[in-house]
Amino acid sequence: MTPRWSPNPRSLYSRAELLAWGVHPRRLASREFHEAVPGFFTPSAAPASLELAARTLQQKAVPGAVISHASAAEMLGLPLPRHLEYATSRTVHCSVPTVRRRRSGHGAIMHTTADDHPASRIRGVRLSAPVTMLRELAGMLDHTQLVACCDHLVGPASRVRPRLSLADLRQLVHEATAGYRINDVRAAVRDSRERVESPKETETRLLLREAGFAEPVVNLTVRAPGAGETFRLDLSYPEQRLAIEYDGFWHSTDRRRHRRDRRKDDVLHELSWNVVRLADADLESPGMFLGRIAHLGAPRT
Repeated sequence: MTPRWSPNPRSLYSRAELLAWGVHPRRLASREFHEAVPGFFTPSAAPASLELAARTLQQKAVPGAVISHASAAEMLGLPLPRHLEYATSRTVHCSVPTVRRRRSGHGAIMHTTADDHPASRIRGVRLSAPVTMLRELAGMLDHTQLVACCDHLVGPASRVRPRLSLADLRQLVHEATAGYRINDVRAAVRDSRERVESPKETETRLLLREAGFAEPVVNLTVRAPGAGETFRLDLSYPEQRLAIEYDGFWHSTDRRRHRRDRRKDDVLHELSWNVVRLADADLESPGMFLGRIAHLGAPRT
């Protein structure tokens, strides 16, 4: 008996292609397949990537659509809550002009915009331009999360090309027309900083400010005496020689990172710095952390 045809992992095929290869409609409607974008299916056990789904939607399912909202943000590597990530939502967001309005379909949410949608590109896929994307995200994220996205756009890991400085982003937001969520975006950009390497740095920085402490320095470089090694401090108050380091789960599970953290602490102690390390639990219940910071002399605003 000839074995039945099976799709390649992480592939994406049109309904017509699958039927032509002998996939019965009942099989196509089973849990074996997932309709990633309208009219295109992927194996549920090993689904297509967001980039492939977005490219297929833009080029074949809804020609001319611009990938937008959380989908554009994820393709640019912006930090998002897990429920908005493609692996969880299985949804691609896109925008089309009002005159081409159409209903959302399986795996896709169609948004409309009054004019031609401003766009940038990444690996050939058209995405919402940065300020437009921030306006879209402002309806999905809280202030801290939106600031983290701004920090990433102007940070060292940004995928936006040409690169944006914080001054560039502030100018673009200043020039943006009034309208949907622009005040939320302007507030987030005011609180954004350059050189931020993680959303937890953003969250901690904003927590300190909200608690009445002065703005800490972001990712200050410290050189080890004699050895020539350099270390970056997540947040710091250099005059008080106070360093604040966020420890994620990987800091204890990655042995190489753990050793480097211990080496950093040794160097800072040798240079007469105090080091305060915090984890997610400290951000959720920050009382003890803030008390420790105050005890060590963190400056107030």
